[in-house]
Order: sequence, then C-alpha cells, then structure tokens
Amino acid sequence: MKLYFVAAALLTMLSCQQSASTSSETEGKDSTVTAPAMVAAGPQCFTRISGKDTSYLQFETDNEVINGHLEYRLFEKDKNLGTITGTINNNIIEAEYRFMSEGQTSVRPVVFKLENNQVSEAIPSSFDKEGVPVFEKDLTKLKYEETPFVKGDCK
Repeated sequence: MKLYFVAAALLTMLSCQQSASTSSETEGKDSTVTAPAMVAAGPQCFTRISGKDTSYLQFETDNEVINGHLEYRLFEKDKNLGTITGTINNNIIEAEYRFMSEGQTSVRPVVFKLENNQVSEAIPSSFDKEGVPVFEKDLTKLKYEETPFVKGDCK
C-alpha cells in the first residue's frame, strides 16, 4: 500500500515539473487554460487537532470534481459528520458540506486550500441572515484557519 502512495507522489512531482516547464514556455502569452489540481490519485486523508477539538477530512477527485467526508469533533459539543461535494481548481476546494448535527441535516459551503500535504480551511468573511457562511468571491483574498489539516493514512 505504501508503494502505491510513493508511486502516486512521484507521478505528481513529475507532472508538477512538466507543468512548470510548460508554463515557462508559454509565459507572456495569453492563455485561458487553468492549472489542474495537484492532487494524488486515490483517497486523500487529513486530520486537524486544535486543543481538544479534532476534525477529519477525506476526499477523492475525478478531474475537477471532489467527493468525500468531513467530520468535526468539537470538545463538549455535538459532532458534525457529513459529506462534501464540489470542485477543485488551482488547489482550492469549493464544496457543499451536508451534515448531521443535533438530529438535523444541515448544508453549508466550505472552502479549503491544498498546500504542502496540508489542507487549510477558509474563514468566512461573513454570514447571511440564516447563519450560512459567505466567502470572498475573489479566492485570493480568503483568510484561513491557523491550524491546518495534516495529511495522514486513511482509516
């Protein structure tokens, strides 16, 4: 199993080198092609521990589509457990989180940034009148939680 992950990592690095040389060759030219997500094949699993709170993120991608599971285990609060469905572009995940908490199903948007085997969760810029998080439309202006999710083995 570890050999599979090593092979996936090597393929990712090779594609990064090809992408970098291709982008330097086309530098200065008008290009409408967006950079592909730099995500290894197969399930990706991440854990965030912040004080007594623990969160888990697991996902797989198919081109720019992402599907997975997200769980928040907040100390002395009900856990939130659900699924994420969305897109990944330029290593930014924009998804819908559908989860159960306190016996009710809820849906809210989530945004994550993948970087250096870590995933950082975006902080909403505001909340609408129903309490749903609202994120900056300009993704370069997003701010992220201090403690990232760290890549690990999938359960």
